[in-house]
Amino acid sequence: MKTKIMMIIVWLFVSTCHATPSLNELTLSLKLWLVDQQQTPRHFNANQGALFANESLNSGGEIHYKQQGEKCIAYAPHRFHDKHTHTIAKALYAHCQVFLSNTKHRNDRDEHGELIDFGKYKPSASNAFILAYSEHVESFSIYQIHGYAKEKRKTPEGKKADAIISNGHAIPSKRTIAITACLNEQLDITAMVYGLDVKELGGTTNILASLAPNNSQFFHIELSRQLRERLVSNNQLFKLFNQCLIS
Repeated sequence: MKTKIMMIIVWLFVSTCHATPSLNELTLSLKLWLVDQQQTPRHFNANQGALFANESLNSGGEIHYKQQGEKCIAYAPHRFHDKHTHTIAKALYAHCQVFLSNTKHRNDRDEHGELIDFGKYKPSASNAFILAYSEHVESFSIYQIHGYAKEKRKTPEGKKADAIISNGHAIPSKRTIAITACLNEQLDITAMVYGLDVKELGGTTNILASLAPNNSQFFHIELSRQLRERLVSNNQLFKLFNQCLIS
């Protein structure tokens, strides 16, 4: 009997340790880390100033933060599925204070069977950091980088677009329109505004379309495979791309 009781206690302890922390719990721990980065938050390992989710946070996640730079977040939520988006977002981090990415595939599931798709998964390390960061700065931008294949698009406009820029809503913001115009002019590509030029890949079901804090601007940036390949192989084009987002 005693052995059975001990086994139950051990099982409960292990289950608690590996239970998915709530979004509020993660956010609070990351708020404290932003104030004192010598204290590594629970559920993370620190490596060269960055945080990487440990085994107790099985949804994964990678967080980079520096005090220098623009008040913005470069974010690659689908690094394994959307080729080169991790490289593109990481390069944008040279200008921004924050870089976020997934470390698990978007088709993986947590212990509750929920897909760990950081574009939709609410209790993610990325969302927690965004909420924590929103209380650390006055205002900021979120540049979430995605990828798509032109041949898989459903509309003629989508098949022609090199990039589709959105703020996650049907009505684009002035800044969304300005970024798109800059990309067309500076990169000589066909960039389209979701809601005006094209009716697909607008990120309207993205978790940040509703969760992004009021003091943030969310930009859902879809890049065709051809444009992603050009960006990672052409430093000047890459520089112009970053300038259009940041300026």
